[in-house]
Amino acid sequence: MRVALGVLSVLGAIAFLAIGGGKIVSTATFVDQLGLPAALVVVIGLLEVAGALGLLVGLRVRAIGLAASTGLLLLLLGAVGFHLLRGDLIPAGTSALFLLVVAGALTALHTLLARPVSAARTTTEPAA
Repeated sequence: MRVALGVLSVLGAIAFLAIGGGKIVSTATFVDQLGLPAALVVVIGLLEVAGALGLLVGLRVRAIGLAASTGLLLLLLGAVGFHLLRGDLIPAGTSALFLLVVAGALTALHTLLARPVSAARTTTEPAA
């Protein structure tokens, strides 16, 4: 599970850096596509970039990775809901839907790996 978490964290970080950075650099394009205020598009982009960096830091500090993946999950729930309300989930919201699944998987992996190992697994049987 740790390998899956590492791979998914790096790939997710790359995706969120690209998408969030695009919103920051090409704000006007996203304003035209989404009909949102420019300031909101920039804030969303900054949150995505911060989440991407948090995913990378989370490879060393698990609590930050969990916070980043949870924050991205909530952000993407809002994005998917936005596209559902606009009636353009397919095809316009497919990237948000895909990234929602990625953020959900990351949150689940961080949560599973944060659980303490049960006592039954840590005890060893005496030699016969």
